[in-house]
Amino acid sequence: MAYEHPRCDHCGDVGCKAGTPGKFKFCPTNVSGYGKEEIAERYSEPILQKMMTVAAKVERGTLQEVNGVRTPIRPRISEIMAFADEMGWKRIGVAFCLAARDEALRLVKVLEARDFEVCSIICRNFGMTKGEVGIPEEACLKSPSETVCNPIYQAELLNEAGTDMNIVVGLCVGHDMLFNKHSNAYVTTLMVKDRMTANNTVGPLYSNFFSEILKKK
Repeated sequence: MAYEHPRCDHCGDVGCKAGTPGKFKFCPTNVSGYGKEEIAERYSEPILQKMMTVAAKVERGTLQEVNGVRTPIRPRISEIMAFADEMGWKRIGVAFCLAARDEALRLVKVLEARDFEVCSIICRNFGMTKGEVGIPEEACLKSPSETVCNPIYQAELLNEAGTDMNIVVGLCVGHDMLFNKHSNAYVTTLMVKDRMTANNTVGPLYSNFFSEILKKK
């Protein structure tokens, strides 16, 4: 099969990590018309430069030497708070799914304990039904009268609140995309909902779950 776009999954040595990309045909450096200087220029905007610097500082603060081994010393929620601290962001939005309400409540308590101002909104805000947003009966669990997630207004209401950063907690596939697209503030994800795996979204990749698909391939 001929490719005209990057296929980093085909690379054998990840030369880009060592600063030596371009060793195989479909490396981004070989299929893109961009050069390093042009790409680096994209990060010159002050807010982007600051975010890249802060991301590096948060990574450095999370991976530290323990008995001679580089070891993670804090979970993602702590990284998120450290990032917000470094950016000077104080008003945090929490967009959560009804199915992740318990996790969201715990998150809010932690954020408030760290003196962040929290604005939270559940997916079922306004109590809209699936029928009201044009979802046909055959696409519903039971009927068009059941309530539906409302990710666009989760974003809009947090926009009105003027949040500095929004945290997604367990939004459904598709709803998370709509939320991210309509959010004015930068968005990070604390939790991804996976009903089958107790939210361990990558677990099936390490199991035999997709074995039949792989056999067919």
